[in-house]
Amino acid sequence: MTATGSATLLIDAPRERVREVLLDALALPAWNSAFLSLTGPAAATLDAEYRITVRPGLKGTFAYQAMDPGLVRMVWQVPGFAETGDWRLGEEAEHTLVRHDFTHTGPLAAMLRRAYQGVAGLRLGRLQARIRGEARPSDPSRDS
Repeated sequence: MTATGSATLLIDAPRERVREVLLDALALPAWNSAFLSLTGPAAATLDAEYRITVRPGLKGTFAYQAMDPGLVRMVWQVPGFAETGDWRLGEEAEHTLVRHDFTHTGPLAAMLRRAYQGVAGLRLGRLQARIRGEARPSDPSRDS
């Protein structure tokens, strides 16, 4: 079964800065509360595979499938759950229009479908806060 989320936000930063934050894999747990830990190479490449631990302690893998100027695609999976997440980056003068879409598959995804309503918007807000240098909003009950 599949659950999908989508949201768009105009972020007050150039596209390259937004892309830089999205490609800093080791820092993802600082602004995505579903990621408890992520280990692997510091430099993101399409060949790199990361080990991930997600809430509530499930272990799996994380990787990038696209790292283009206008698209960053992240994929991660743990037993029973897989996500493909797209971050589309459109240039708007000194701002970036970011559209975040994600798709889930697996039996655990079907069970958690309702919990992911609104998560795309939460992620965009946390991305914006990270770019601004603000602390991560604390709401561990919501997000992935």
